[in-house]
Amino acid sequence: MQASAASGDRDERGLLVLLASAQARGDDLLIAAARRRYAGDTRLEFPARLQTRDSELDSAHIGVPRRVFRDIERNQGFAVSWQNADARHGLTNGALEALEAGRIVVVAVPPGAIDTFKALWPNVEVVPFGSEIDAMRPSGRTTHPPALGQVSVRHAGDIAEAVRRFHRVLDQIALRQFGQTHV
Repeated sequence: MQASAASGDRDERGLLVLLASAQARGDDLLIAAARRRYAGDTRLEFPARLQTRDSELDSAHIGVPRRVFRDIERNQGFAVSWQNADARHGLTNGALEALEAGRIVVVAVPPGAIDTFKALWPNVEVVPFGSEIDAMRPSGRTTHPPALGQVSVRHAGDIAEAVRRFHRVLDQIALRQFGQTHV
């Protein structure tokens, strides 16, 4: 995993929201639904990521060959990159520009990438997602506690309810960050 900038070099106005899922089931679907719902809201950004496999659930993520991905990494074209299961993922520097402009940037990540993102940007909020959120505690450690009093998106297989809960979490975060709800 790499992070291209130290947090001390950044303006802290923007907020990086990490939808963290241990099982990586449904998180892309939640991001895709939120991307559609908040399409006209310039305060929130859901950046596409490049990855070394195609995504069947979310056409906003761009599948590239491993060779191309490695070339982009070598040329420092990613703000951050990480491994998850059998694929490499990278977030371009456009996400940093959105954070520097004061926006809320929302990204789905595995729990193992949280520290890398925290090294990228100083203002990070983790929103655990899944039916077994406690499984996200790596080797007995607690996960990074999210703000808003342990906000999480739990589900018992009802993805529609998970989408509604995630939208409520994003509305709460936007209200806290900007003092107003969805526009």
